[in-house]
Amino acid sequence: MIITKKKTVNVETDNGGPVFFSDTVTVSHNQNKFVLDFQQMTPRFSKIGAELEHKMFLAHKTVMLDPGVAKDLSRILTVNVENYEKKFGKIEIKRIESPVIKKDEKMEYTGYIG
Repeated sequence: MIITKKKTVNVETDNGGPVFFSDTVTVSHNQNKFVLDFQQMTPRFSKIGAELEHKMFLAHKTVMLDPGVAKDLSRILTVNVENYEKKFGKIEIKRIESPVIKKDEKMEYTGYIG
């Protein structure tokens, strides 16, 4: 006869601070992980003398996932999007080309806010 004792494990959670709203996400991967880089672009205006300067401020939060977790996330998102559309109607995807950001003459980045 095998007698086992029940063990209680106390778990504390960290909610990670305030909610981060993302305008767009970049996804990449290698053999070992998937990387989701959630980005938020907000305009900034400042007055310098008589000139009004307009800048875009970019903040981001990066999440790295094991490939199995990434596959589960894909499945879970698919089911949730289907349920959302059944309840609230089809989600329209709005693609707006963002301005080209030149790091140097050889590299350019273009993306969209979706």
